[in-house]
Amino acid sequence: MKKNQYVVFGLGRFGTALTKALYDYGEEVLAVDIDEECVADIAPYCTHSVCMDATDAHNLEQLGINNMDVAIVCVASNIEASIFITLMCKQMGIPRVISKASDERHKLVLERIGADSVIIPEIAMGERLASMLAKPNVVEIMTLANSFRMVEIHTPKHWVDKTLIELNLRKTERVNIVVIKRGDEIITSPPADYKLLADDLLVIAGSIDDIKRLSNKAPGKAVADQTVEL
Repeated sequence: MKKNQYVVFGLGRFGTALTKALYDYGEEVLAVDIDEECVADIAPYCTHSVCMDATDAHNLEQLGINNMDVAIVCVASNIEASIFITLMCKQMGIPRVISKASDERHKLVLERIGADSVIIPEIAMGERLASMLAKPNVVEIMTLANSFRMVEIHTPKHWVDKTLIELNLRKTERVNIVVIKRGDEIITSPPADYKLLADDLLVIAGSIDDIKRLSNKAPGKAVADQTVEL
């Protein structure tokens, strides 16, 4: 399987942690910053590291970032640089550009110029912590855009010993069961006649509103925090 190629602009705490995590997952990561010390420090934890001014269009062209699959712009403290780099990444044809914003107004501008995803880490972490405290029975696995969420829950009591066709969750709850974990067994795309048991762990996908409503029906506590935001 072909590895994705990432370029990370900005090696503050967020950009550094992101670079190291991607590299640990086996991805190819190019790290870019204007600070020589930051670039030297990250060198053992990425595929390549480059010290350069990424607000210079010529430098970006020389870097060849148009070959990258994903660009992550982590220079939120410098709004002008953040906007310029995001715009250049889109114009150079990078398929997916994710940008870090400092606040909602910054986020709005980045979205308007074409960023595929914009994150405000402090807000995202605050919302996630609130969810973990208020709904410890739900593990959020993935959030896509601003409308779709995937979570893992234990089987709600009124679902136990019922088949998927009996529950008809697409109609009654407006969600889909994607994966069922039963002990060491993992069932993907479970058939309609599959009967749910009390100890099953269910990976469920749906809109954020529908998932929030469903979380109130999930018993017990989540087994681990496995959140990944895109």
